[in-house]
Amino acid sequence: MSVGAMLFYILVFPGLLFLLAWTFFVFYFARKTLAYIHKRVGPHFNGPAGTLQTIFDVFKLLTKESITPKSADPYLFNIIPIITPLVAALPVILIPWTPLINNGHGILDTQYGVLGLVVLIGVEPFLLFLTGFGSNNKYSFLGGMRILAQMLSMEAPFFLAALAPALLFGTMNLYEIQSQNTWLTTLILLPGAVIFIIAMLGILEQPPFHIPDAEQEIVYGFYTEYAGTNYVLLKFAEFTEMLVVSAAAVVLFFGGYRGLFFDSFWWLFLKIALLAVVMVAIRASNPRLRLDQMLKFCWSWLTPLAILNLVWIIFAKIYILGA
Repeated sequence: MSVGAMLFYILVFPGLLFLLAWTFFVFYFARKTLAYIHKRVGPHFNGPAGTLQTIFDVFKLLTKESITPKSADPYLFNIIPIITPLVAALPVILIPWTPLINNGHGILDTQYGVLGLVVLIGVEPFLLFLTGFGSNNKYSFLGGMRILAQMLSMEAPFFLAALAPALLFGTMNLYEIQSQNTWLTTLILLPGAVIFIIAMLGILEQPPFHIPDAEQEIVYGFYTEYAGTNYVLLKFAEFTEMLVVSAAAVVLFFGGYRGLFFDSFWWLFLKIALLAVVMVAIRASNPRLRLDQMLKFCWSWLTPLAILNLVWIIFAKIYILGA
């Protein structure tokens, strides 16, 4: 791979500019979709249909002072917001975004793509825990501990669900998984997709599993002491991880960039957008769970269902696909 191509991938697509564009898009998209579901107006003053409001909000945050509390660990408090977006963006290199990159195989073509995705996605919650630990604030620390409890619980069904397509197709290579997917295998994988999406909401701390930030209970959790640029970087990491995990779900269960008549990145983006609509609809219609409810739901229902789903995959592979 040439230096020019590598710089393009890092800085343009699927790198920095693409991730920034996604952040602006999903921030605006979520607010307008929530407003539509709740019969509200949403942002509409600045730009056509309020499209410039998100840009103004981001620049407003960037111009605010980033304050480091006296009691906080200054190095840990300020370095974690820099490391977190970088770690959140690492799985981008594994995902096959478009047929135009590396013959559709993704930037890094590896036989362990599923395992790499699960491992890299699982690192992010530990960093968010350190934001709460480094803040030296009881609300931040409590939010950080909730992140660890939620992550350790949701990782089990998340990994088991991600293992389903690898087991069905006999490979962990993400390109091979998406290229072998058909309408029949999509139907077979559908129970695993539902489990994966539910676990994904827990991994991303999205409603109804937004227990670690729970603003009514613990102010804003691990975000409590953060403002200005540091806060923007943490939110950028959150939206980046949302893109990565959503793209992983689409590649694993719904054929990635493969579509009707032709293959294109726009098919991948359309599927991610539809998944985002589902996530926003869940956010708009469900209250937040308590921590004990989440733990009980995960270990009593979601994880056993994920194990049963693997049994179903083995049955389907032998008796339906005849493999």
